[in-house]
Amino acid sequence: FLKAQSLDEATKLFDEAVEAGIADIFTYNNLISWFCKDGKVKEAQNIWTKMLNNGIEPSTVSYNNMILGNCRKGSMDAALNLYSEIHERKLKPNVITYSILIDGYFKKGEKDQALDIFHQMVDSGVSPSDVTYNTIINGLSKVGRTSEAKDKLNELVKKGFSPHCMTYNSIIHGFVKEGNMNAALAVYREMCENGISPSVNTYTTLIDGFCKSNNIDLALNMRNEMRNRGIELDITAYNTLIDGFCKKGDIESACQVFDELLEMGLSPNVVVYNSMISGFRSINNMDAALNWYRRMINEGIPCDVVTYTTLIDGLLKDGKLLLASDLYTEMLAKDIVPDIITYTVLINGLSNKGQLERAQKVLDDMDMKGMTPSILIYNTLIAGHFKEGNLQEAFRLHDEMLDRGLVPDDTTYDILVSGKVKSDHFPLEASSV
Repeated sequence: FLKAQSLDEATKLFDEAVEAGIADIFTYNNLISWFCKDGKVKEAQNIWTKMLNNGIEPSTVSYNNMILGNCRKGSMDAALNLYSEIHERKLKPNVITYSILIDGYFKKGEKDQALDIFHQMVDSGVSPSDVTYNTIINGLSKVGRTSEAKDKLNELVKKGFSPHCMTYNSIIHGFVKEGNMNAALAVYREMCENGISPSVNTYTTLIDGFCKSNNIDLALNMRNEMRNRGIELDITAYNTLIDGFCKKGDIESACQVFDELLEMGLSPNVVVYNSMISGFRSINNMDAALNWYRRMINEGIPCDVVTYTTLIDGLLKDGKLLLASDLYTEMLAKDIVPDIITYTVLINGLSNKGQLERAQKVLDDMDMKGMTPSILIYNTLIAGHFKEGNLQEAFRLHDEMLDRGLVPDDTTYDILVSGKVKSDHFPLEASSV
């Protein structure tokens, strides 16, 4: 059944093999592996049970498949139980077993458990592979322990480990995520000095980091170094630059980069268009933002929730409530589900324009969809009602917020105190702020 085109076909062939009495451990392992890699752990467990019932003893490979399936689902307790069973059956975990578990724990953010498995691996005499080392370095970087990942790399290199581009990329990405661009750049330089060629991903990560740290010049330097190595920017790298220019307010440069990506034969996606729309929104040029939206539609690129939320936000701030409402209706008609940011934008925009009844309807809509409003949403509504002199409603919303288990922040109290001071007719029963 290895040549089967689908799981259904493979399962049918497997059942025939079992019925004919020719299914062996390899037959079971292959189907279990297929199910686990497809995320169907329950189905894999059914095959596992059938295997045991038919007197077939599982191998280390069998356990590795099941452990992988559970790790991918985040079911680390189940994975650890299977790991314990390996020992109970007098089988020996191999480098793959340990590497899968280490990766699973890191992806759950459980660094200590991951390293504990690594130490068990070393103590049992199993030699870690490059995959194991890369898993540890990548895992440490992703859980915010990038300096520790770099120290681990230095330690492993002394033991003979040869890092790959992917190894360095993990550490660079970790430092960028932490906002430590000096450390990220130092790792990049070390990588180049050691003769490891950076990839598109290396440069895209660095460009993104420099753009987000408002250092567009260094981002452009990275682009130049990239080109000097004969590496062309991909659509992700172009979008990173466009977004960086837009956030800096340099729309002209953003447009130039957009034109450049077209000249390179690349097709802009929804993320690129969203960056352009956001850029024009940020300089209060909603006519241009709408033109980019229309251009996007004409190019056959589907809008997403970010597209509509950005446009609605800009239009509400521009006082164009009717057009914002039309876009919101269009968004819903396309079955695009509003997220918490969309609702925040709507309530904030409507409240600031004195449209408190409509803002309340949006809040009610959130309730109907089972979404919990944020503190920011309540602060906006409370401030709006104070501004309109609706003190009773303002304090009702405050009480409602408390009933939901939301904890007021400093802004909430500033709004409440300010509203109380400005009121000449503050109700005594609402005086407990």
